[in-house]
Amino acid sequence: MKLICNLSMLGPQPTGLGTYSENCVTGLAERFDLDFVAGNGRLPRGNVLTKAPESVAIDKGRFVGMRRYLWARSLRFDPDRLVYSPTHHGLPNQPGQIITVHDLIHLHFPSQHPQVYIYFRFLLPRLMKKCRAVFTVSETTRQDIFRSYGYPLEQIFVIPNGVDTGAFSPNPSLRANGDPYLLIVGGRHPHKNVAEVLDMSQHWKKNYRLIIASCNQGAYRRLLERKVHDFGLSDQVEFKDYLTHDELLRLYQGAAALLFPSLIEGFGIPPLEALACRTPVIASDISVLREVLGNAAQFVGLGSHQSWAEAIDSITSPSIVENHLIEGQKLLSKFTWKNAVNALERALLSIEPRLENTRRNPETY
Repeated sequence: MKLICNLSMLGPQPTGLGTYSENCVTGLAERFDLDFVAGNGRLPRGNVLTKAPESVAIDKGRFVGMRRYLWARSLRFDPDRLVYSPTHHGLPNQPGQIITVHDLIHLHFPSQHPQVYIYFRFLLPRLMKKCRAVFTVSETTRQDIFRSYGYPLEQIFVIPNGVDTGAFSPNPSLRANGDPYLLIVGGRHPHKNVAEVLDMSQHWKKNYRLIIASCNQGAYRRLLERKVHDFGLSDQVEFKDYLTHDELLRLYQGAAALLFPSLIEGFGIPPLEALACRTPVIASDISVLREVLGNAAQFVGLGSHQSWAEAIDSITSPSIVENHLIEGQKLLSKFTWKNAVNALERALLSIEPRLENTRRNPETY
């Protein structure tokens, strides 16, 4: 028994799914002898069985999901091989595989990506019937998969995200420049709920600017721009498109707080990246963020002016901020990529003990 890792959806510019995939599979490659269905992203050591065309990588156009699905239908490996996909992009004709469903945002917000909704509504359930197990990134999403698809809970395993604290670290000098701002990372789609932050601008506009990062052009961006104009916030709100790692890092390091007002998430990585930079977090009071962030964030009741006023005020309290940051350090020691790979290894071996025969050198990790 040998593991085949399906990375066909990865492109050269890693998204959140790409970062998870690269870190998990790189960790696996240090522990097991792997084969790959390669994409166009970085690839750890192992044997490449086939390579996907560039046209099926994530973010390669409007119909990329259909192109990827049609291409993946051509692949079928020996049933004695275990295929693992670190995303929900599995192989339609492969029996006994494992896929990773990071969230069900597309199922619950169908208008954001109608074509992706079709995949989650009709094709993903068919794919799951061919799976020996489904992986996900949080207990909240595990329960959502069970409720939405009826997939057995005992066959859903949680393999959480991680944060590289070597890549995200504090720089206090950037916060002392006399230009306080609040930061939102990821604002391209309605479920990110950036509009509510603008609606609540009376609670922050006197003391802070607002930077909305990784908010590329689209219908929701245009809606937000209209709100900014109508509320007279043009001098206080700045939109930024796709950012390099260093650009994003500097924004985290200099922010007075990260705002994360999402209506739904599968996990929520930006708050942990902010905490690694010792930046306070204000997050929506939803179950998955309570699960992931625990006592490390100030939670805000969505739609409540009083809650928003209290949350914004909290970041001026040194004791509240310090308590949250202390709790944040505990979280960062929990949500590491090594711990994620440990959980992944345990899950894979519990599903298929014969993978033990392809282990490399256990003493080296």
